[in-house]
Amino acid sequence: MITTDDTNEMSSHFVQPSIRTWRTATLDFATLYIFINHAFRIKRNWLYQTAILWQYDDVLNFCQDFKNDKSRKIVDIWLLEPLFEGAIRTRRWTTVLEIKKYFEEPGPAIPVYFTDAGEAVGLTDEESQRDMEVIYTRRK
Repeated sequence: MITTDDTNEMSSHFVQPSIRTWRTATLDFATLYIFINHAFRIKRNWLYQTAILWQYDDVLNFCQDFKNDKSRKIVDIWLLEPLFEGAIRTRRWTTVLEIKKYFEEPGPAIPVYFTDAGEAVGLTDEESQRDMEVIYTRRK
């Protein structure tokens, strides 16, 4: 979860009037965050932004919305993963190379993140070998 308060709100001429912008936000330590660097085409230029997501449906829908839209593109995706080793609590940045949609009855679909560290974040090794729909592949 990302939290802030009204004292951190700021105005910005770079965003639409309906969008609220903050200088500072707090991230819950135990949550996996997905940072999606993306761009929108405005005439002949690209406007780059970064979205921070943490809920499964939001990640799946975000990637699906960009999949076949030539006026928008996903540039990179990173994970900010919580790591707990005994009393030590830290975080790790990893680059996402591919996202697949995993679905098992009766539960909801979940994204599985295949990273540059060679891991499938979100499933066990056995589960990650199943056939899944690819919803994002990193550009080379």
